[in-house]
Amino acid sequence: MSERWEKKLPFYYGWVIFAITFLIYMFMYGLRYSVGIFFEPIRNDFGWTNAMTASGVTIFFWVYAFTAPLVGQLARKIGVRKTVLMGGLLLGGGGVILSQITALWQLYIAWGLIAATGSAALYVVPTMVLSKFFHKKRGSTVGWSSVGVSAGQALIIPWIASVIPVWGWRPSMLFLGVMVICTTSVLGFVFLREDPEELGLYPDGADSPPETTVDRPLNDDWDMKAAVGSWSFRLVAISYFFCLGGVISIMTFVVPHMINIGISSVQASRAFGIIGMMSAVGSILFGLFSDRFGRKWTIVATTGLLAIAFGVATVIPANITFLYAWTVLYGLSYGGAPEQYAAIITDYFGRHDSTTLFGFITLAGGIGGGLFPLIGGWLVDQTGNYYATLLFLAVGMGLGSITAFVSKDPNQNNQKKAVVVKHD
Repeated sequence: MSERWEKKLPFYYGWVIFAITFLIYMFMYGLRYSVGIFFEPIRNDFGWTNAMTASGVTIFFWVYAFTAPLVGQLARKIGVRKTVLMGGLLLGGGGVILSQITALWQLYIAWGLIAATGSAALYVVPTMVLSKFFHKKRGSTVGWSSVGVSAGQALIIPWIASVIPVWGWRPSMLFLGVMVICTTSVLGFVFLREDPEELGLYPDGADSPPETTVDRPLNDDWDMKAAVGSWSFRLVAISYFFCLGGVISIMTFVVPHMINIGISSVQASRAFGIIGMMSAVGSILFGLFSDRFGRKWTIVATTGLLAIAFGVATVIPANITFLYAWTVLYGLSYGGAPEQYAAIITDYFGRHDSTTLFGFITLAGGIGGGLFPLIGGWLVDQTGNYYATLLFLAVGMGLGSITAFVSKDPNQNNQKKAVVVKHD
């Protein structure tokens, strides 16, 4: 049998997986985040209210969260390539169907159900496949791949915003949906692989299996039920609940807060561009930090900095310099946080069920992401300003940092017992 072409490359195939993950993120989030641009022309076209139109985003987020654990099971049954192929067809297809809607319920089905399901597959699967291909560089590669999210924000969203007035929202969404299908589905199906062992390779391109931090065998993976039932898993899930709840909510409330204290809407909105750039920098810097000091301490550091950023937002004066300084702090911290949860799951529980386990972590984050904006909005209604909401988000993020801090590698105790038995 001839040697596989992946092994003949002059570099490790894991870097191909990295590039594909980056591109999938770029096109997926380019569509996901640009949908807000479409909602105003859609609302005006049909005469719907803001609440009616924005409910499509709410449905999307909840379906995305509750679908994530199922994606891992699907990937185990049919493989990661077919799962990502389906994900791209669903997300892009949801966009295509959205471009043809004539009623509100069709918006909810096209975007809230079909596109959301595809988005879950395109996020969970590539992230976990990438974490399987790297061990020593797991933190940096998983973190750096999220720069694709910033690339989608920087390249696709401004472009689509410029063509909607020229083409109209229907042709623009149709084109974007087809583009997502042709990129994410094709790239994922052609180039993704289950793990390096499928190619006769080892993580990081090494000549032998890596040793974990507790020197356990590479194939000594946790049973899924045992992993979900462990306190280590629960604490990581709780931490992600607070983390995602905070980062989803902050951008909903911080810009109105800045406008409310006297900063112009144009200046406040420009903060998004700085956040996008700084999150890319944060992904790179904290990716390196993760490989040097570990995933746990990276999560503790970034969520702790986010808690500080949320608290600082309550004392920023009506000064554009202070606002942009705040966006640097927030962007750097945010860029280093979310993807490290995928890496720590593989570190703690091995690679066999890591995709499904990360699906459950994503579910926990999704619950927080749906719940925190509701609580934050209620606090605004009760107080008439955004101070209590920002403090609530700061406390929540602080709890995310604390729960990550008290979590422990579940293999350490097992290893200690093994050492005792061995010496006895």
